[in-house]
Formats: sequence, C-alpha cells, structure tokens
Amino acid sequence: MAQTPYIFNQLISFLPREKFRDLVQLHDGNAYIKTFSCWNHLLVMIWAQLTSRYSLRDIETTLRGQSDKLYRMGIGRSVSRNNLANANRKRDVAIYRKMAELMMFRCLKNRIRDVYLKRLAKEFAINGFLAIDSSSISLDLARHPWSVPQEGVGGLKLHTLYDLMRQVPLLCHITGHEERDQTFMQYYPYEPQCLYVFDKAYVKTTGLETINAAKGYFIVRMKKGMRYEVIEQRTLSDDGHVLADQTIRFTSRIARSGYPHQLRMVTLYVSIRNETMQFITNNLELSANLIGVLYKYRWQIELFFKWIKQHLRIDRFYGTSPNAIMIQIYTALITYCMLAQAADKLNFEGSLYDFSNLVSVALTEKTTLMELINRYNNNPEEYHYEHPSLFDNLQI
Repeated sequence: MAQTPYIFNQLISFLPREKFRDLVQLHDGNAYIKTFSCWNHLLVMIWAQLTSRYSLRDIETTLRGQSDKLYRMGIGRSVSRNNLANANRKRDVAIYRKMAELMMFRCLKNRIRDVYLKRLAKEFAINGFLAIDSSSISLDLARHPWSVPQEGVGGLKLHTLYDLMRQVPLLCHITGHEERDQTFMQYYPYEPQCLYVFDKAYVKTTGLETINAAKGYFIVRMKKGMRYEVIEQRTLSDDGHVLADQTIRFTSRIARSGYPHQLRMVTLYVSIRNETMQFITNNLELSANLIGVLYKYRWQIELFFKWIKQHLRIDRFYGTSPNAIMIQIYTALITYCMLAQAADKLNFEGSLYDFSNLVSVALTEKTTLMELINRYNNNPEEYHYEHPSLFDNLQI
C-alpha cells in the first residue's frame, strides 16, 4: 500500500528535478562527490529556509532530530556542518542561480492575483505590469572583508524584476551594493506591450529608450533638475489631484541624445504626503490619475523585499565567502517560488505568509497538502491571525 509522502516531499515535488540534474551535469556539480550531492545540498538549504535556521549548527541539530526520516525526504544521511560548509563554499553558484531563474520563469504560469490590474490589462491591451527596483543586504566587513564598503558598511544588492499581477519575482541579479541601480537598466528583458514602473533612481534616458525600442511602456518619477521644454498642454481631469498633463521633450544634449522622442509628463498632488510628484511616461492612453495609481503599485516590490528579509534567511548567513552567501540567497528565492507555486496549484486563498507558516510546522507529517489546507480553512475565523500579506490587493 502506497504511503502518503511527507509534506516536505510534496513541496519539493514542485521543483523540476530533471532540469536541476541537467544543470548539475552541465557544471560538473557532483564531480568527486561521493555522498552529499548537489540535490541533497539544495534540499538541506530549502529545509533551512522553511524552518528558519540561523546557523550550520542549527541546521545540523534539527536534521539530526529527524535522522530516521532523512533518507525518505531525499536529504540523505551525510548531513554535517563540514559537508554543508564545504558545499556552500565550493559548489558552483551558477547551478543555484539558474535553478532560481527557472523557478521564477515557472511562476509565469501562476494565476493572476490582482483583478484590478487584470481589468486594466484587458482595457488598455497591456500584456503585463512589472516593477523594477533593488534592495540592499548589509554585510559585516569584519566577517566579509571582500565586500566593497559604502559608508563603512559592506553589502550586496538584489536587483529584481517583479510581476505585479501575479506578485512573484521574474528575475533577480546579485551585485555589490556599490553598483548604481540604473547601471543595469538596459539589460532587463523588456517585452512589447508590457508596462514597467520605476523609482527616480532609474531615470537613465538610454534605458528608457531601450524600453521604448522594445515597444514597451514605462512610468518613472522625474528627477529634479532635468531640463525639458513643454510642447503641448493636455486636457486635465477635474478632481483636483492632477496639476498638469503635458507633452515634453528633453533639451539637454545628453538626455536628448539618449531619448530623442517626445514624452508625457504628469504632475500630481499627493494629499496623504502633502507632496507634488512628477512622472514621465511614453504611454498616451492611460489617464493621468491611472499613472499615479500604477506608480503606487510599485510599493508591491518593496513588500516583496520586506517579506523575504523577514520570513526567509537572507539576513544571517551560514558562511562568509561570496559563494556561500549567493547560494543561500538563490536557495531562498527557489524556496519562495516553490511556496508560491504550491499555494497557487492548491488554490490556497490565504496569504503566502500563512501558507509558509502552515507547512513549516508540518514538514514531516504524512498527510496531504490539501488536508493541511482544509484544516486551516475549517478553523474558526477568530483564530486566524491577520498578518500584512504580500498577496493582499492594494486599496485604491
């Protein structure tokens, strides 16, 4: 009689193991390895993320307590601090980076969670709404002397392309935190009829031209001091928030050579901040108010950064080498995408935070994920803790 697999095994079934095996072979990841394979290593790192382990000793201790289950969980019996430390230090980062990229790509099949953006996409023939931003991860220079210091602090930067409709990352690139955001602006995979939202750190005219040439749209905050001329005054709405809607063109030599076309500039008064904001875009169809609403959606990528820093392990690291740190960050992204895909496949209606907590305390239970979700759904409402959700829609 077939046994019900552990919850942990049901979760890792969302990982494309054959593709991972191909990546390992491509990079000779298992060369000269007898017992602790790259697959074993990946599963241990995912276990550490799901159970919020803080150190190698912490990981070893919790797995030792599950020693009778490790073989069936696919982790194997060769888990030790030395094995894990050596794997983090020596395994090729490219294996885990490409696996993370593959998992993010598979998230494109997730259902659209934001019905408002879904309606806008249909109404204005837009294929997707995406935000681009970065987040810094601080490193102690005493433990990580290889990190380039900025104001006396070391660190890395996580450059991210984020799908606002499905609320999942589609691309993450790790650099030193000394790298400027706009440096990589021209290298994102822009697609036709997609709209990209940026903060003003990304005002780089050659980057904007790259999006325009790809037949995509952008919304970005205007930087102070940029020189332009007004070509046309567009009709204003009568709600009082739209102060100006203009067609402009850059006049400085460098800006104009980078983006020689006309642009639309929208000036809005944001009452909650008592502040005037200016946005530039190449989309002429959206109303001025919608330009402001879509910029507000950029906050979703900030919530994503906050989520992974609070609920996954990318604030404290299991090693000090660049290799160990990047492997840990990429396995955190793999874990996030695995959870998002599982929650989507099972039509879980709660937050990803709730789903993560639900499975993390039941990893070695022999019950189905659906049964676990049914228990959650059958509990009285008053026992549910309302936590800010990454998947909650913005109130507009």
